[in-house]
Amino acid sequence: MTTTPSPAQVTPRSALWGALLGAIGVGAIAGLVLAVATDAGVRSAFDASLGDDRPSAIMAVLDGFGIILPVFVLGFGLIAVRLALGVARRDVGATRSARDAVTWLALLGAVVTVARLVQGTPWIAATPSPLLAVVGGALGPAVATAVAALLRRGLARAARAPGLREEPLVKREARTAWSLLVPALLILLLVAARPLETTIITSFTDKVFASDEVPNFVGVAHYRRLLTLSFVEVPCRLGDDGACARSNRGGIRWQPLPRELLVEGYRTAWHWNLPLLTAPDRAIAVNALDHIWIRSIWVTLVFTISSVSLELLLGLFIALTVHSEFRGRGAMRAVMLIPWAIPTVVSARLWELMLKDTTAGVLNRGLMLVGAIETPQSWLTTPALQLPSAIMIDVWKTSPFMALLLLAGLQVIPKELYESARVDGASRFREFVSITLPLLRPAIAVALIFRTLDALRVFDLLNVLFGRSLHSVSTYNYQVLINNQQAGYASAVGVLIFFLIFGFAVAYVRLLGVNRS
Repeated sequence: MTTTPSPAQVTPRSALWGALLGAIGVGAIAGLVLAVATDAGVRSAFDASLGDDRPSAIMAVLDGFGIILPVFVLGFGLIAVRLALGVARRDVGATRSARDAVTWLALLGAVVTVARLVQGTPWIAATPSPLLAVVGGALGPAVATAVAALLRRGLARAARAPGLREEPLVKREARTAWSLLVPALLILLLVAARPLETTIITSFTDKVFASDEVPNFVGVAHYRRLLTLSFVEVPCRLGDDGACARSNRGGIRWQPLPRELLVEGYRTAWHWNLPLLTAPDRAIAVNALDHIWIRSIWVTLVFTISSVSLELLLGLFIALTVHSEFRGRGAMRAVMLIPWAIPTVVSARLWELMLKDTTAGVLNRGLMLVGAIETPQSWLTTPALQLPSAIMIDVWKTSPFMALLLLAGLQVIPKELYESARVDGASRFREFVSITLPLLRPAIAVALIFRTLDALRVFDLLNVLFGRSLHSVSTYNYQVLINNQQAGYASAVGVLIFFLIFGFAVAYVRLLGVNRS
């Protein structure tokens, strides 16, 4: 007859493995602090001979350790301490979670050990024997792997110890899901997080593009310049008749900014003449230290909202059309993808020829023949027509892509639902509202996410058509980096673009319920 051990029989062993895990966590945090302090001291002593040209202490630490590694080690240490407390209390969930985490650490250590052996990374540079150098380079990861394997074995036994409370099914499934996600997270950390980390670090410096000069740490100076705004109410300029003077394009001419704002570096991005907020002869001037950047955000948002909305409506119409039964449906599905198949640069050049500001332009000639306009329009040089022209071209090119995504969603809707609705006497509009739209919602959400993120990053279309006369956030980033050679400032712009796109993605996922079944 088998007896169940009492808690006192297994608590010391659980406390032992918990203490070892906690020691590893505390050691990781202490090692990180010691390494940073030692590295900063060594660098300061080594760079003392450089005088004023030496990098700052913050830059030395960021250059040596980055951001991801300290955060990873600190997070691992805190999680290890927390799991250690759970293991010591004989919490089955914490014990199994610690076992899985140590398993991945052992596998990671084994991979690093093999990589060190293959690469022959020396442990001590002055090692006289090449073989000793190779073995020494793999000695540290090998020892860490052995310790992790030993700890994993002990935690596995502790997780199977009798007398432990059964873990709920939901927690077991969640732990399994996280274990399966670890490889994907590691790959994402390598291919995405590392470049983003480099960009963030560079954004805190005054680094010059393609230069060997040592960059200086400037803190958040770039972000302060990019995000500083000022709102001032300004009156219009009066003409000879006492009324507001107007420009050649019919817009109201406004008074310049006060001198103190101009001295501080503010420039006007645009004017808001809103009757609800101001008098008809007054406007709110939106000013910024970098007015081109603020204007590029506005251009990008208008372009994105307008183009994606039109593409959704037109793409839904095309998808419903090609989804219906008619002769030649297959050929129509192939033909509708031609605009999307043409490279953006090529289609931009084609539209540039069609939008010529003379009668040679196809659009001008067609509109003049039908009497819509009397004289040729400068579609690509008139400021009021530039953004509508870009939206028109983008809608023409990417509506087929939106239609293709929506068509895939339409084809998975069961036809039996429509047959039942017709038996009940539902009209076509009622079928569309009650069946098609609700069941097409996931496809619409995916299509909106793809197209919105792509539109927020628009570069080639605006760069080919307008150059420096109309900027999106991406073309402005290119100008700052390549033309102005300001790598630090361009990195700050890139980080803000990332958060802009990330914010849209999170908003879509939450509002459209993509993460819900």
